[in-house]
Amino acid sequence: MHLAEQENTTKVEEEIKDGATEGEGEDLMSLESLDSVLAEEDPDFAKSLNEIGPDVVGAGEIYEEGLELEYTLAEEEKLWQSATGFRAKLLKIFPFLPKISYKIKMKRTGLRLSFRKFKEQARHRIVNAGPLTLAWLKSALTGTKKTVGDGLTSFKGYSLLKKLSLLGLVVATGVAGFVLYRVSTKGLLPHREDLFVRSLADWSSQKYQYDPKTETEPFYDSTRAAQNIFLMKRMVVNLRRSGETGANPMGAFEFYVEGAASDVVVEIKDREAEVEDLFLRTIEEMTFDQVSSAEGKQALCERLRKEVNKVLTKGYVRRIFIKTAIVKP
Repeated sequence: MHLAEQENTTKVEEEIKDGATEGEGEDLMSLESLDSVLAEEDPDFAKSLNEIGPDVVGAGEIYEEGLELEYTLAEEEKLWQSATGFRAKLLKIFPFLPKISYKIKMKRTGLRLSFRKFKEQARHRIVNAGPLTLAWLKSALTGTKKTVGDGLTSFKGYSLLKKLSLLGLVVATGVAGFVLYRVSTKGLLPHREDLFVRSLADWSSQKYQYDPKTETEPFYDSTRAAQNIFLMKRMVVNLRRSGETGANPMGAFEFYVEGAASDVVVEIKDREAEVEDLFLRTIEEMTFDQVSSAEGKQALCERLRKEVNKVLTKGYVRRIFIKTAIVKP
């Protein structure tokens, strides 16, 4: 302590001897001593002080309203007590109004100061956006370099087993991240394409909606489709007797045969004699009562269709219609 005082006194005396006044010598001594002490004791703090630029014009205005914070509750009570008219009546009824009014004023003043401070800080950041951004980037780069350097230094000091374990952890983390990305985007396994077309709607260029009950058209019964119908020759055949017939019931029939394709009609025409004989033998097994009724005629046509389809080789018969049916008991 004594040494410091002697050193400071010596410096002052030397500066005064050089021609400076005593007051100026004390100012120079104090500033230089402060700078040197800061540089020796805390270099980082001294560097940060040097980086502080000159004061921005108007920056101190945000603190001018801080004088309003010196306003006290006693002054507010005095203001209410000196009021007249309606405010005086309110004070008599509600004596706590000065306290509430004081708190509201303090809160409003604090909010106004905070807003002005925020506005000035925002203006300062916008005006000095370039230098501030550059300083932030330099600081971030310096911090990153320091972190990487410390990490590499620590890594070099690890044993071989720890180094391999750390590398394995990094690789496992990368693989896990890739798997999660794959699962969230395309799935872990590739999607197998269907080998068969389940619906032509998936491949069509345009889709239509329709009502199957009212907007459909039969394929075979359509007037725009070819009708593959063949008229058989007239057949006269004996029928089986029943309780109300005579000794020799007979029937005369003409049939329309509808094939599923034109090849069916051609085959029936080529084998007309064989098909006619098949019709005759089938009708002979029917009784007079069966053939004379409407249900019996439908059963006969269905039976003829099944029998003729058994012998065809190029398709099948869709339906058989009766053109003429004359029966005699």
